[in-house]
Amino acid sequence: MSCTVQITAARAALARAAWARGVAPYYDADAITDLLVDIRHWCAQAGIDFAASEQLAARIYLNEAGGAS
Repeated sequence: MSCTVQITAARAALARAAWARGVAPYYDADAITDLLVDIRHWCAQAGIDFAASEQLAARIYLNEAGGAS
């Protein structure tokens, strides 16, 4: 299964997060970590359970990647 839309969305989120911080876009492990930290802060402020969202996202990813039975 091609996940072109998901990959494009993730790349755009990384670029936008870098822009919001006032730095050039970067697409390495540090960029992922920084974005996840930002999302955790946002979830805490919005009252959203990040851990539950992350667990659901992992299950969806495994299903889309063909890793879940």
